[in-house]
Amino acid sequence: MGYEPQKVTAMKRLWIRRVALAIGGLLLLLLLAVGVLVATFDANRYKPLAIDYVKSHYDRELAIDGPIELTLFPRLAAKVTKVRLSEHGRADEFVAVDDASLSLQLWPLLQKRLVVDRVSARGVRAVYERKADGSRNIDDLVASGAASGPAPAVPGPTPASPALQFDVSAVDLADIQLRLRDEMAKLDGTVALPSFKSGRLADSVATPITLRADVQLTAPRAIHLQFAGSLTLKPDFASNAVALTDIKLDADGDAAPVSALKLALTGAVAWDGQALKAGPLQLTVNSATVGANTLAASTLEADRVVFSPSGEKLELAALTLKLAGKLGKGDKGGNDVFALSLAWPKLAVDARSLSGDALSGDFKLSGANAIAGTFRSRAPSGNFDALALPGVAIDFKGSAGPRKVDGSFGADVVLRIAKKTAAFEKLVVRANLADPALQPLRISVDGKANAGVESADWNLKGAFNDNRFESSGSAAFGKGVPNLKVDARFDDLDLGNLLAADKGKATGAAGAVGSAAPVAPAAPPALGPTPAEMPIALDGLRALDGQFKLTAGALAFRQYRIDSAQVDAALSGGTLRVSRVAGRAWGGSIQGSGSAEAGSRRVAVKLVADGIDVNAMLKAMSGKDLLEGTGRVTADVRSNGATVGAVRSNVDGRVSLDLRDGAIKGIDLAKAFRQAKSALTGKLDAAVRSDGGEKTDFTALSATANIVNGVGTSDDLQLKSPFLRIGGAGRFDIGRGLIDYTARATVIAAPTGQGGADLNALRGITVPVALSGPFEAIAWKIGWSEVALQLAENQLKGKLGERLGKQLGIDLPGLLGGRMQNAPANAPPNAPPGAPGNAEAPSANPPPAKPRDLLRNELNRLFR
Repeated sequence: MGYEPQKVTAMKRLWIRRVALAIGGLLLLLLLAVGVLVATFDANRYKPLAIDYVKSHYDRELAIDGPIELTLFPRLAAKVTKVRLSEHGRADEFVAVDDASLSLQLWPLLQKRLVVDRVSARGVRAVYERKADGSRNIDDLVASGAASGPAPAVPGPTPASPALQFDVSAVDLADIQLRLRDEMAKLDGTVALPSFKSGRLADSVATPITLRADVQLTAPRAIHLQFAGSLTLKPDFASNAVALTDIKLDADGDAAPVSALKLALTGAVAWDGQALKAGPLQLTVNSATVGANTLAASTLEADRVVFSPSGEKLELAALTLKLAGKLGKGDKGGNDVFALSLAWPKLAVDARSLSGDALSGDFKLSGANAIAGTFRSRAPSGNFDALALPGVAIDFKGSAGPRKVDGSFGADVVLRIAKKTAAFEKLVVRANLADPALQPLRISVDGKANAGVESADWNLKGAFNDNRFESSGSAAFGKGVPNLKVDARFDDLDLGNLLAADKGKATGAAGAVGSAAPVAPAAPPALGPTPAEMPIALDGLRALDGQFKLTAGALAFRQYRIDSAQVDAALSGGTLRVSRVAGRAWGGSIQGSGSAEAGSRRVAVKLVADGIDVNAMLKAMSGKDLLEGTGRVTADVRSNGATVGAVRSNVDGRVSLDLRDGAIKGIDLAKAFRQAKSALTGKLDAAVRSDGGEKTDFTALSATANIVNGVGTSDDLQLKSPFLRIGGAGRFDIGRGLIDYTARATVIAAPTGQGGADLNALRGITVPVALSGPFEAIAWKIGWSEVALQLAENQLKGKLGERLGKQLGIDLPGLLGGRMQNAPANAPPNAPPGAPGNAEAPSANPPPAKPRDLLRNELNRLFR
């Protein structure tokens, strides 16, 4: 009985040994087969298959110019060189790899763990494109395989498959470049990684990373930035989160409109899948240039920052900002240094509420223009959509040369972060301006305003001293230059109180603002002739576009003043068009229009001034005291040029005068004619310098001038006075400031009393008066030699008449009415018989003509 169990046990052991030997043999054969396969496998033989597969399934060209190295044991490792893949359906390059290698551990892969020993790549170039319709050049590679049809439905619950675990021991990349062309995002440029190295990359494992990157974009704006530094990366694949700590990154380059940018970032940043969290964080700007302004040694720090767009949440803790730099160029070639600091201890905002501490700070600008001040607010309120900062207050004090200013600004500010706008309610501005060249100026403004990235608008009321004003308008940004619409109304606006006068020049309008009397400064005004080489500065017209409307009870600047002023203007594309200028000035009314073009430097003016005091107008506009009178002045002129001299030399147009009861300043022709005897004795022309104390009165004066290329010509002067009639013709060279004009004066009557006889001697004689020289010192030359010739001619005619009468036996001078000599004082020149003062007065029924009368008339005609 005991024998049988032992026999069974021995047989079991025998079969176990046999099975073990069989399994061992099979394993040995399998290992031998694997060894033979590994030893004899050549991946390069499968290149044509891979190329054909890519072509048939993706319509892309695959080129493998280098060898393929594939190792199956003990690790799955692959290495490729000189690989190129084309775009879908075309030969353009999509991706190219000079050298890339990857090795995987086999046993973890069977356990759903991707354990990569090392990833390395060199010389990788790739292109990413997205069209305006959203299609991408990678869509065929990332398709889900819908072409193969939907997966068959499996009844019952689908078992959850474990997530693939990711573990890479090291990454080493060099010379990586990605070309971006995104029409939807309007993005165009290149992102390059000259080098990228990391330690172990695994879930919830912190790994050090060093990198160098280069970003070059041409759209949406020109950017070229280079990054270099290190950080520690800790990914969390389960929650789609990542944390960056020990950040030490330096960046430099240009990002329009900023150039020469150098900055550094240190601290920690994390993304938890829903919100961005940072802190402690410090951003330092070592240098930056924006136009003529530079930034240096500036920092932004925060102990904690939380921002969640989806959760509408913003938190700040211990936020501080410090800015420093240089602002533009100073008057003496230096720069104005500025500094700004801001502290916000705490702010917490969500979709429903906002809490936090008040903010505070200070600012300072030193240099040729200096200003310093502080700002503060009360505790904020509101929510994520509208952050309210009540009681924002700014106090400031500054100077610009001798000018001093101080004041305050206050408002309740509402920031709408999503819309990028700010509203200023209960706006209050108070300022005091002191300048040795001006009277003290107090400015007060109340109202409201809104400002944003794309637009702004305002509605304000205030006063300059006691002169009230109102202004409303809007501004649009983002489409080229700003576009403004402005409507302003002033009781009185004296620009002389706002703009400091140049040294040695008048500082304000003569007379008190509000007076309707024309401005007439006693001394020559400040605005004398502008130097010809002074440039015409019209480039500022390109700075903005807009429509402007201004009304003022009185508008004054230096010696200029317009009452009941109205101005309508439009500015577009560097061209200013003033459609209307109207008001009262120099005792009359004015209506005008004009234009100015920055590109061509063309200017044009049309003016109608009616009932004006021409003397006050000339003094105000040119500083000349040449003419008196009241009447009408019209002008329609245009010009162009880069300098004042060029504009003067290029003037074209027409100017006309029509005056009453005035005088020509600088010479008294009646007085000069009363000295005719002494002048005729010398028989020399008399050159007389203009004398401001003398003048030639007239009852009416009219003239027009046509101007071509800066030279005006006039030939229709008509001047009437009780004793004179004056005509004339000549030219005015506006460009060179010269006059060449000849007036011809005829004495038609003589006053009674002293000097009347002297004028009576010239009755009927035309006296030429030549005006020449510069406008500033006109010389008057009376042509007495020509007058003497006329008198000699008349005397000769008289002698000939006497002799002829004796030969004929008649009193020929008596027959001619005594015209040739000793004419009655009140007889006009060349008066016919019967004229006032003639020996023969007309009768109501004249007798028939006698032969004697016929002879007299014929002789009269002959000697005339």
